[in-house]
Amino acid sequence: MANVSQSASLDSIAAYLKRLHGCDQNTAMQEAREVLHNLMAMRQKGFINGWYFDERGHLELLPSDAVLKHLIPPR
Repeated sequence: MANVSQSASLDSIAAYLKRLHGCDQNTAMQEAREVLHNLMAMRQKGFINGWYFDERGHLELLPSDAVLKHLIPPR
C-alpha cells in the first residue's frame, strides 16, 4: 500500500463526511473540498505520501518516510 498517492476522491470523501456527520450533500461537498485541499497541502509539504479509505471505511493517511522517522524509534 506504500505506493498509494490518492485513492480517496472528492466524491468519496464527501460521502464519508455525509455519513459521518449526517450533513446534506452541499455541506459534505464543501467540507470535502477543504479536506482534499488540506490533504494535498500536507503531501506537498512532505508530511504524507497519500490517503485512502481502509477496509473499515475510515480515511487513513500514509505518512512520509521523514515523518515516520520521528514517529517510530530506530531499532
